[in-house]
Amino acid sequence: MKPILKRSLIEDDRYRLQDYRRGEMLPIVSDVMFHTMLNNESRKQYVSYLLSLILEKDYQEIYNSIQFSKEELDKENYHDSKKTVDLVCTVGGEVFNIEMNNNMSIPSLERNISYINRLYAGSMKQGDKKYHYNKVIQININNFNFYGNTNIIDEFYIKNKNSEVLTDKIRILYIYLPLIRKKMYNNEETLTLLEKLFLVFNEKDSVELKKIIKGEKIMEEYRQDAIDASQKSEILGLYDKEKESERLEQIRLDYAREEGVEQGLAEGKKEGLAEGELQASLKIAKNLIKRGYTLEEVSLNTELDIETLKKIEKE
Repeated sequence: MKPILKRSLIEDDRYRLQDYRRGEMLPIVSDVMFHTMLNNESRKQYVSYLLSLILEKDYQEIYNSIQFSKEELDKENYHDSKKTVDLVCTVGGEVFNIEMNNNMSIPSLERNISYINRLYAGSMKQGDKKYHYNKVIQININNFNFYGNTNIIDEFYIKNKNSEVLTDKIRILYIYLPLIRKKMYNNEETLTLLEKLFLVFNEKDSVELKKIIKGEKIMEEYRQDAIDASQKSEILGLYDKEKESERLEQIRLDYAREEGVEQGLAEGKKEGLAEGELQASLKIAKNLIKRGYTLEEVSLNTELDIETLKKIEKE
């Protein structure tokens, strides 16, 4: 059986960062909105509600016991030093890691797996000469889908060939936003509360959406709260920077596909795409440096190390 992460990624009906119009709500796929609305203890009702729907547990119980963690994972290399987990919280001794995945790359998803492994190891406690590990659940909110997949939610455990679960203390959930959006436009299908919540997080105001969430108190509260937050100048400034980074990333990927694939076909090398991506990153880095971006900002957008960027700066 072909592993999930070996399948082709598709980007049909993805949420993209759009130009903002006054009175609109910025989507949760935006990093700044994710941290403003979800990774925010003063608005813990929203992530508590999200977890209650995913776990099918009482909302009030989760709300009363949830604790946010400022999780610092051990950094093993340069790339890890630039990345942090999106949101870590604990509920009744269980550890939750929520990741918003906009980057359509297998290495990014593999990095998520490294996060849950480190969180699981970090949860180990010793008492009465025995070791105890807490349950760790990772929720990957994916702004893309895998080719051929029709499941809105995929659930993963460590299993053997007979599908016997080794432990229930490591659990990964993949939630595919494009499939929820697709389902919304199919009026014959009934949306679950969890699916409605993700639509509230990302969809623009419409008559149809207002009908969908009518009577859902927390969803209606989120909607107005998020619209108000979206009008703050500091959030809009960060959103604009993020939108520019997304645009540059798309240019880099397009260049990589064109140049890398051509080179790979011509030379018969599997690493053609990787070479194309590197050349695209170098090209974008030069342009960003010329436009006055700091080396740290360029590094975050291109994943090139500072030493390489210093050489480019001198050219």
